[in-house]
Amino acid sequence: MPKQRQLIEPSDFERMRVFQQPISIFLQGELIGENVIIQSHDEELVLSTIGERYVKANCQFLSKR
Repeated sequence: MPKQRQLIEPSDFERMRVFQQPISIFLQGELIGENVIIQSHDEELVLSTIGERYVKANCQFLSKR
């Protein structure tokens, strides 16, 4: 089973975006996105390649590693 690492810093999100690595997204402990590819991100939001928006302050973002 792959180890998961939490994305915290802007550079973590940028690395996942550049290399198009899938991430998992949790909201209050519930999985709300799996194998999400980041299209863009800023200080507040993450936008997926299929147009879904996730608020950084409300969600936990994990990379499979």
